[in-house]
This record gives sequence, structure tokens and C-alpha cells, in this order.
Amino acid sequence: MKEIYVRSITGAVLVSIIVGSIIFSKFSLAAVFLLITILGTYEFYRMLENSKYHPQINFGTLISATLYTLLALVAHNIISPLYLTIVVVLLFIIPIRELYRTDNDSPIPNISQTVFGIIYVGLTFGLMNFLFYHGYKGEETYHFILAFFVIIWASDSFAYLTGVSIGKHKLFERISPKKSWEGFFGGFFAALIVGYIFSTFYNDFSILSWIGYAAIINISGVYGDLIQSMFKRSLGLKDSGTILPGHGGILDRFDAAFVALPFAIAYVMLIS
Repeated sequence: MKEIYVRSITGAVLVSIIVGSIIFSKFSLAAVFLLITILGTYEFYRMLENSKYHPQINFGTLISATLYTLLALVAHNIISPLYLTIVVVLLFIIPIRELYRTDNDSPIPNISQTVFGIIYVGLTFGLMNFLFYHGYKGEETYHFILAFFVIIWASDSFAYLTGVSIGKHKLFERISPKKSWEGFFGGFFAALIVGYIFSTFYNDFSILSWIGYAAIINISGVYGDLIQSMFKRSLGLKDSGTILPGHGGILDRFDAAFVALPFAIAYVMLIS
């Protein structure tokens, strides 16, 4: 009972911070997710500390934060996209730094894991800032980013409730034994309902486009969840971290978003 209480409080605080920052301004959300990017990237590397490989934790986290910041500034038309070449230079410093590490003999896996952590967290959250705009029209709106998170949260909640109540057929037993097809469809229909509700308030999209937006977020989000489960299972971990009481780590809480965000952004850009 205490665990449920702690989980609920943590979830409510996190939701309040994210929703509040979205509504307040694009810059407040950018600041909140800069912190989340730093914590999430560092957490990703720390997950690997018990493996035989050793990513460049501090330098990788620095690059991830830099990439996120530059993408946010580009998204909000503050700097030119040419500044992203800074990250390209930093990425090539990773193998240079590996030359001077004498404590291991696995340079390629170390470099690969360092780069992937940057892409998985920094690139994904950095691109999120582009959801503040209505496709190629460039019209500023927070509807898409707000809907994105509400759809993710509704999907997760109803997938869990449906799975616990009537779940019998395993969705992907090898990776996540507790997930069921019943839970998947419960989350999927919840996502469609949220998409329809947003269509009644905001006319940025047609009803069908909003429902399509919800569907692609839900499906890609499920893969994000499964991918994070795959990572943890391969490393023998229950949670990616402990920073969020009752929820585990940053990567646990935002697992669906890491895959769903690129799909959501591409959808908005193509449909607009």
C-alpha cells in the first residue's frame, strides 16, 4: 500500500511539472527536459557499469546535453542549424579519448555505447522541442506536445489496468512476461479516445489525423517500452535507476517516449 502511495505522489508531481512547463512556455519545457536529458543519459551509462564494457560516462553525458541544447535552440529559431556541427566534432573526440584509456580492451563497444546513449536520450529529447510547431507551417502551438504526453500516460495506465484485469495472452513473453495483448488493446483504445478528445478542442488536425497521431504514438511507444525491458533484461536489472521513488529511473518513466517521439514528430511534419 505504501509503495502505491509513493508511486502515485511521484507520478502526480512529475505530471504536474511537465504539464505546467508545457503550458507556461516552450523555454520552461526545454529547461525541464535539459535536466531530464542529463539525468537520463548518465543513468543509461550507469546501467552498463556491471558489464564488461565501459562507455565514457561524463563526456557522453556532456555531449548529450550539448546536442539537446543546440536542437532546442534550433527548434526555437534562436541559432542556425549549422551550430549542430559542434556535436559532430565532439562525437569524433570520443574515439580520440578512447585511445588514451588503458583500463580496458574493448574500444569499439565502448565507443558504440557512448554514442548510442547520446542518440537514445539527447537526440530524442532534443527533437521533442520541434513538436511546439505545426509542421512546416511553423505555427507555434503546445497542443501536439501536450497531447503526446497525455496519450503516453493514458496508454500506459489503461494497458496496465486492462492487463491486470483480463490479460491472458502474452504480447512479448521473451522480453516482458507481464505484458499481454489484452493490455495492449486496452492502452490502444485509450490512446484513440484521448486523440478524439483533443480533436474536439483543437483544430490543428482533423479528427482522423488526431486519431492517427494517437495510434502511432501508442504503437511506437509500446516498442519503446519493450526496448527498455530488453536492455534491463540483458543487464539483469529490475529498474534503470532509483531517482524516481516508486517508478525506478528516468529511463523507466520515459521508456515509451524514446521511440514514440521521432515517430510523432515525423507524423506531424508529414501530415501538416
